[in-house]
Amino acid sequence: MPNVLLESKGLKQYFPTGKKRNEKKHLKRLSLEAVKIYKTTNPDAASDLKQKDLFDNIYKQFEEGKTFNDELKHVLIEYSALSKVHGERLYVKANDGIDIQIFEGETVGLVGESGCGKSTFGRSILKLYEPTAGEIFFEGVNITDYSETKMVPLRQEMQIIFQDPYSSLNPRQTVGQIIGEALLEHGIYKSRNDEWENYVKEIMQTCGLDDYMIYRYPHEFSGGQRQRIGIARALALKPKFIVCDEAVSALDVSIQSQVINLLNDLQKKFGLAYLFISHDLSVVKHISDRIGVMYLGDMVEFADKNSLYENPLHPYTKALLSAIPETDLDKMRKKKRILLEGDIPSNVIVPTGCKFHTRCPIKQDICTLEVPEFKEVEKGHSVACHFYGADL
Repeated sequence: MPNVLLESKGLKQYFPTGKKRNEKKHLKRLSLEAVKIYKTTNPDAASDLKQKDLFDNIYKQFEEGKTFNDELKHVLIEYSALSKVHGERLYVKANDGIDIQIFEGETVGLVGESGCGKSTFGRSILKLYEPTAGEIFFEGVNITDYSETKMVPLRQEMQIIFQDPYSSLNPRQTVGQIIGEALLEHGIYKSRNDEWENYVKEIMQTCGLDDYMIYRYPHEFSGGQRQRIGIARALALKPKFIVCDEAVSALDVSIQSQVINLLNDLQKKFGLAYLFISHDLSVVKHISDRIGVMYLGDMVEFADKNSLYENPLHPYTKALLSAIPETDLDKMRKKKRILLEGDIPSNVIVPTGCKFHTRCPIKQDICTLEVPEFKEVEKGHSVACHFYGADL
């Protein structure tokens, strides 16, 4: 089995908003609502008690295990869940405790809706962002507290291909300067001499770019060619690990396939490991060995690609996979489309308990109150759900 190249343990990336959570008005609203519901079903309820005292009495009975009608029970559960987070400082919780291992020479795909924290995670494990909490290991060494200066040698080993091939290239530099700048910064070459230029041309040819393009500027290239320049820049230092942040999402389908095939060829040639971030589930399946599914800053499911696509366990994963278009008419007719209601919640004021419970078709009371543990339920297949595997 290959060695672990990169690992994150409980990685959190919070960005402060400078504000403080205040649930007092929501708690008051819920207590009034609970009393109103209670009085409709119990007309002789202690009318001499103050509203607050009556609610305190109802809530005490609820905590002791007394059963109420469904409407009142749901209000009390919501009150209980909100009261646990009262007064918390507000942060944008981009990553909320991510555990992942990436082995040498493999591709790990990462999927999820926009805003779920995929790109932030990719930049955090490269320490382009300083993590709020958790640990990052590269080749077994804890690099979490490495300073910018101490990270410089590791920059040769860890690179990134950015999402936008238009804004990620300096318009004032030629292609040769863009690809070869890091070679000078890291002292691999001392100046832009013939040896430096020949090496840059070699990298360009490896990435499907012709020699004569070395003196051209980014505006003279198409989107696909620009992305090849970005790949060549990442490859120039001969890294071991590359984060591909939506590396093909801005490209036409035909160009996507060319770039993906190029990434596969480079992986076989140089033994690279990729973290491949994408929205396109078909592309991720094609290029990845193992796949992680993220929702609102959490990893909700992680498995090898065959297990994930053939036997998804988390309801969110099932909903994502049901959205993949089918070209086979028979399969399309038999396929069950799972439509999630509502929008993805705020990653500032996140739902209590399981973050997916606001949209989950199989949620129960426990989902509102308790965060599900992310655990391995089958060999190599981990999931965070109280009722994983249930039919939708």
